[in-house]
Amino acid sequence: MMEVVWADMALTELPSWVTKTPLNWGTAAQGKLSANNWRVICTIHLPITLIRLWGGDDVPDNQKAMLENFMDLVHVVQIANLRSISQKEIELYKHYIFHYMTLFKLLYKLAKVKPIHHAALHYGNVLQGFGLAHTHSTAFYKQYIHSMQSKNHNMKLGLSFDSGSILILVINAVSTR
Repeated sequence: MMEVVWADMALTELPSWVTKTPLNWGTAAQGKLSANNWRVICTIHLPITLIRLWGGDDVPDNQKAMLENFMDLVHVVQIANLRSISQKEIELYKHYIFHYMTLFKLLYKLAKVKPIHHAALHYGNVLQGFGLAHTHSTAFYKQYIHSMQSKNHNMKLGLSFDSGSILILVINAVSTR
């Protein structure tokens, strides 16, 4: 499958503002990719190849479902990377992430739901309450770090956080990956 994606990448002409990704991504020789490289691969190059391979009428239902599941994730990533967002887009994010996770559990029964999946399900509420991650300045995080550090918890179990503090911790964890 990798060779097919690489061949499609070689034939794809990207706009000048889109970061070019190495043609040999996924190999030990290439090494690690940036988050932006992964975003371009997953939102441009993989959809081009997967739609071509799995989008036809003669494709088995499970491959069509896998394509639908992947495209739900593409929608989620595209919405989460917008520079501005509306209420309608937030609702679309919630729709696509819920549909993605529901189909994910049906298609990949042995796969474990990871904490990042759980956080992504709540990110629509974060978008609604705080806006897009790029709008959160350093001062935004410093304020909440100071707030957390000023609480006397003495490393005791049973420490309770308000939902706003939990959301800030999730935003910080998701945005630093």
